[in-house]
Amino acid sequence: MSVTNAISGLTAAGGLFVIGGGIIPYTIPQFLGSIAVLISSVNIFGGFLISKRMLDMFRRPTDPPEYSYLYTMSGAGMVGSLLYANYSGVPHIELMGYLTSAVLCIGAIVGLASQTTARSGLSIGMVGVGGAMVTTIMACNFSPAVLT
Repeated sequence: MSVTNAISGLTAAGGLFVIGGGIIPYTIPQFLGSIAVLISSVNIFGGFLISKRMLDMFRRPTDPPEYSYLYTMSGAGMVGSLLYANYSGVPHIELMGYLTSAVLCIGAIVGLASQTTARSGLSIGMVGVGGAMVTTIMACNFSPAVLT
């Protein structure tokens, strides 16, 4: 559920392109793009939150501890290396970001297919979707003022 909801990240990415870098929408397409980004972001966040709560319902007290937060280290490394490569002038680095994010999202769907690997799949999906959103924002080449 979470990763399939995160596919609406395509809507968020499209909305970012339609917004075009302005802080305030001045045209109807920019306004609709802003609404698409807002609704898609709520859908993405809510999908991951609901999936985590559903998985927590099946957690037994005897289950070993999980260290899912360690996936944030790999996600931060991926995002950091993408941003460093982008600002260093590596050509077409966003294609590598999209490819990595797509592979992670596919891996997340595979991981969510089994109850034993569902928690790992959820964490991998979060890293993949986060990387895709950062890559999309990076590809837009917004000014620092707009990003702020």
